[in-house]
Amino acid sequence: MRLFSTGLLEAVRGLFIFVVLYFVFGAISNYFLEIFTNRPISQLSKENPYLMYYLALQAIGIGIIIVILYRNKFQFSGWYKGKQVKPLSKTTTRILVVINVAFISAIYIVVGFGL
Repeated sequence: MRLFSTGLLEAVRGLFIFVVLYFVFGAISNYFLEIFTNRPISQLSKENPYLMYYLALQAIGIGIIIVILYRNKFQFSGWYKGKQVKPLSKTTTRILVVINVAFISAIYIVVGFGL
């Protein structure tokens, strides 16, 4: 029973961390995009509907950042202390960081060359 309750607490904690960091990183990224283009994102997406796909890639990239942070840092300060709790390998972390950078920078590249 104790393992179930600590696992449940850790799941709630992980979800809370994900939501808070997602809003923070998303707001920062959208702020930089609005500065880069001098237009609000809603105006950009109305003028160029294909940018919604790149915004979705950006959102996936932000999710990858949070997964990397959680698996390598935050999970070790939580309630659940199981044998399976290990950080991501260096290779996996590097691959995810490259994918993350590609996903987040894709919208800046498209907007930079398209406008």
